[in-house]
Amino acid sequence: MANRHKDFNELVAQEFEDLGFSQAYITNLINNEGLSLEEALRESIKSMGLQAFAEKAEISISYVSDFVNKRRNWSTDNLVKYIEQVFGLKIKMSVETPKGEVA
Repeated sequence: MANRHKDFNELVAQEFEDLGFSQAYITNLINNEGLSLEEALRESIKSMGLQAFAEKAEISISYVSDFVNKRRNWSTDNLVKYIEQVFGLKIKMSVETPKGEVA
């Protein structure tokens, strides 16, 4: 997100107050941009602001900062928990055969 004007960053962060916008943002990163769940969450947190995410997830900003800056990985359980709590999304995982059939 380098080289963007501060006002633009603030505008994007304000958009995350709209639950529909935030849901569309993170699902687009995963479904259309091909980011992993973890990377999509990192990008979403950067866009919405670390403080805003920390408040909604009810965790410390340093814990969020460590995750965003890849100094800490979150367990799958925590990824699912925070995505549900902050974005109101449900996570489904499946295992598929190489031909795309559900195993």
